[in-house]
Parts: sequence; structure tokens; C-alpha cells
Amino acid sequence: MLPEPRELKLGSGAGCDVRLHDRTGQLSREHAMLVPEADGWVIRDLGSRNGLWVEGARTGAGPLHAGARIQLGGVILVAESLGFIRLRSLACRLIGWAAERQGAVDDALQDLRDGATRRTPLVLVGDGDLVPVARRLHCATLGSEVPFVLHDGGDAGAALEAAANGTLCVPIRRRAAASAIVDAVRAADAASRPRLVLCAHTGAQAAAVGAKPGRLAVIALPPLSVRGDEIARLVHETAQDVVAEVGAPSSGFTMRDLERLQAIRFSGLSDLEDSIRRVVAMRTWGVTAGAKRLGLKHSSLSQWARSRKRRLCT
Repeated sequence: MLPEPRELKLGSGAGCDVRLHDRTGQLSREHAMLVPEADGWVIRDLGSRNGLWVEGARTGAGPLHAGARIQLGGVILVAESLGFIRLRSLACRLIGWAAERQGAVDDALQDLRDGATRRTPLVLVGDGDLVPVARRLHCATLGSEVPFVLHDGGDAGAALEAAANGTLCVPIRRRAAASAIVDAVRAADAASRPRLVLCAHTGAQAAAVGAKPGRLAVIALPPLSVRGDEIARLVHETAQDVVAEVGAPSSGFTMRDLERLQAIRFSGLSDLEDSIRRVVAMRTWGVTAGAKRLGLKHSSLSQWARSRKRRLCT
């Protein structure tokens, strides 16, 4: 994230405002300059030996936007805004915080940006119900002010119209139906075309749709069964979002709640989030008022609480 607006010189020299270290030796002592302008930041080459590269293309100068990749010699920088930082945090929660998963996180961020700006169709692959994940990504990239439409059958034309300039989310049930939606979205007017998000449970489902002409971006969410050492962090970060969404003063978790939540074998990220939402509602308002707050019947929330305890024993 950039500091307060003022010119900043980048390079390996001691006199640079931002001094960088490049083991490859390709970075010049005074390589580039960041310049604040009325409509945002611009980066300019200072006659460096190996040039300035923005988004993979060599340039003498170019505007910066959140997520832009900048290469100075052997150093790669990514321009970040507060919104982009929040999006990266969400992508890490979905894909993982481990060092070996950060490449996949970076690729996912690029795909999400392409989906938001160029309306590149996106395929989410993972366990459980992926629609809530798609909705959360929609809010993080396009905002809650534009429509998010779930299409699981029926009039595709009406769904496209309702999702104009927003997101059209389609669970892949049948290959033919998913392919038809992809074709319909690509044929839609570019000015109002929605971003298409397809939800698949397997890579084979994604590959079947991805065999069609045109680029599809695929984001694979690793199963929770391989993220055992991250479950505690997942619970805490998801709880923060849930607390804000339901208007609770805090999660109200007891130590026993945390132990139980970390021990349950969830079917996917949405199952984990839904469980946390129910626990927060019960701890904050009780079963009766909590159920009402979530739009559930008292008996439904009570039955879920009993089944949650049974799941710990299986």
C-alpha cells in the first residue's frame, strides 16, 4: 500500500526513498519513480538498465491500480490498496496461509481481478456449497450494491438480465446446461454483461466446461481435511465476519465452543461459516431469539445444536 502522496524513488541505491535488494543484480541504483497524480499513482522508468515492466509489458511509464504487478530488475512488486489487502486476506482464508499456497493465492487474485474488470468467467472448485463463497467474493470485488443472482435452472435470459453488471452464479449440475450459460454470457452485451461464476465439486466438472473456446479462470479450494493446522485461524477469521454481518457485539464463544468447532469435520467452508453463524446467534441472543435473527425456526436451531454434538462423537 502506498504512503501519503509524494514522489518516491525506487532502486538499490542508498539515496532511494524505497531501497530494494535484488540478488540477481538486475536492479539499477535509481530504477523508477512513483509519482502521485490527480487520478492516482504513476510509475516511471528512470533510464534503468533492464527497464520497467508493468503487468508483463515493458513500458516507460504507466498508471498503477490495485493488484498491478511491477517488475524492477529481478524484483517483483504488487500495488495494493486497502480493498486489495482485504481481498488477499479473503483469498488466503479460502486457499490457505501456508507458504506453498501463496502462488495459488496470487493466481486467484489475478483471476478475481480479471473477472471483475474483464468479466472473465470464473470456476470455483471445492467441497460443499460454494454459492456462499461466490457471494462473498462478489461483495469483495464488485460490491454489495450490484446484483448477485443464483441461477440453478429456469429462464437463463431472465437470469442474465437480472444479473446485469453484477454476478451470475451457476452451480454445475449438468455439463450441457453449464455450457449453455457460458455461451449466453459470452453473447451478452459487453456493457452490461455479468461476471459468471460456476461452482463445481470436482476438477473434471470444471474441465468439461473449460474445454469450450474462450478463457475460464479456475480457483481450486483445498479440502479442509488437508488444512488441519489452519482450522483454528479459519474459525477466528470467519467469526469476525459473521459478528459484523449479524450485528453481534462479539462471538460469545466459550472455550468449549472453540474446541467443538475445531473438532467438527465440516463438509466445506460454507458449512463451517454456517455453523459459526448459528453458534454466534445462540450465544448472543439464545436459541429462540437467535433462530429468529437467522430466519430459522426454534426447533430447527435446537435440532442443529443436538446434531452438532453428535457429529463430534462420529
